[in-house]
Amino acid sequence: MTCLRQLRMVLLLLGAVCFASPALAQWKPTQDVEFVIPYGLGGGADLFTRTLIKIAQDEKLVPTNMIATNKPGGGTATGVGYVVASKNKDPHTLVLINPQTIITPLRVAGTFGAKNLTPVINLMLDDYLLAVKASSPYKSVNDVVAAAKPKPRTISVGSAGTADDMAIAILEQGTGTKFNLVRFNSGGEALTALLGGHVEAVAGNPIELNSQLKAKTIRALGVYRATRFAILPDVPTLEEQGIKVAPFQMWRGVAMPKEAPKEAVAYWQDVFTKIARTPEFDAYIANNVATEYVLPSKAYSDFLAQQENLYKSMLTRIEANK
Repeated sequence: MTCLRQLRMVLLLLGAVCFASPALAQWKPTQDVEFVIPYGLGGGADLFTRTLIKIAQDEKLVPTNMIATNKPGGGTATGVGYVVASKNKDPHTLVLINPQTIITPLRVAGTFGAKNLTPVINLMLDDYLLAVKASSPYKSVNDVVAAAKPKPRTISVGSAGTADDMAIAILEQGTGTKFNLVRFNSGGEALTALLGGHVEAVAGNPIELNSQLKAKTIRALGVYRATRFAILPDVPTLEEQGIKVAPFQMWRGVAMPKEAPKEAVAYWQDVFTKIARTPEFDAYIANNVATEYVLPSKAYSDFLAQQENLYKSMLTRIEANK
């Protein structure tokens, strides 16, 4: 464990102690816990949530069963709406949240999102890759751009929702291209479409693409972040290919119903803090080329407010360039 991570975990644990007074610490689950995933099966959100559940159950951190429930649709609005409508005070309900739970309400007025929930803890950050099928004629992002520029909206790119939409839009903005955006309910569905030849590329997170990258059925063309991935040393960044894009990452965390009791929020913050300290979680982060980024409830709320301002600015720029 690095010194930086040790310090971060000490501060997190101190925050958890301050948050959980003796009165608050008394609550614990008394029935099955529903962990709502506002996506379909097989994508990054689904895989991550099921990993968290497995660690919690294997480590006996929760005295009852935890059950994953997939509620895809509406750019996460369907899953969040389900919680708001039927679970709004239930301390036995958790929700996986990510940028789409902020971006969707910004793009579609009246939809439910992270603001309708109580943030519990953030756990990780994911970066983006642009990938194609292994047999694709495109060997670089510039090859894709060169094919797309003279014929706007003819190159199809798969997306698993509004966050992926933004990653694709940022690439369009940075290259002056227009792609044919094809929306799916999960990263797993988008990957299946790529393998089946139904789309020519996908913008996704390593967690969603890593197994097929290892199997060499798909090929990564470019990395969105400023540096290459250590386990993908041959995949250049977009900047190395002469493409400048705005920084954009997929954060993943846990929320609860808006009116869940504070003692339950404190309990779940403690559970996920313990999960983040396990070797299994460390291995998951390393194997999926992710970055551990743990924020307790209050800090997470502040982070989400900052992210909302960032997305508003990015959406304004994207709209201005249409």
